[in-house]
Amino acid sequence: MRVPEPLTFDKWSTFNVPYLEQLRKWALMSGDYSLVCRSNIALDLYPPTATSMCAFSFTAPATSNGLTFLLSGQADIGPDNKIIAEGEIGPQAMQQRARYTIETVSETLKKLGFSWEDTTRVALFHARDIPELWGPALLGTIGEPIRRGVLVYRARPPIAGGEVELEARAIRRDLVATIL
Repeated sequence: MRVPEPLTFDKWSTFNVPYLEQLRKWALMSGDYSLVCRSNIALDLYPPTATSMCAFSFTAPATSNGLTFLLSGQADIGPDNKIIAEGEIGPQAMQQRARYTIETVSETLKKLGFSWEDTTRVALFHARDIPELWGPALLGTIGEPIRRGVLVYRARPPIAGGEVELEARAIRRDLVATIL
């Protein structure tokens, strides 16, 4: 999902109301939790004029075995809705924000019985410089998968004040269609 600009927490909650209502109708909610993965970002360059869908994932029957999963994007926002290093954009703050997203995605992978080695694609969204991003203390911690590359987008999370978002997935097939 692409939004024209980051929203306040209140506007983000309002934005999600019809989306969550539709997921409930489709029985894609478990209590208050969505069973659908979604990465939402605000592009820094050439943002859309209206909220739009950029891509979607789906499952299909397969005749061969293979691991597939998709994690929703993890922003630099803690579970208590507290923005990591809120109001700070200096080098150490940006490293702290990136570290938080990397560690949180690592923990989620582990809880699901996966590791970075299982991923086939990692995507990072940020608009400000993150010193030593590719070093051993930040993206270097994901290990071997960094050789496959990391997609980097000049974008921010959809919540105002957020600066970094990270997602990971394992997919067998990636289809790209251009819609004019």
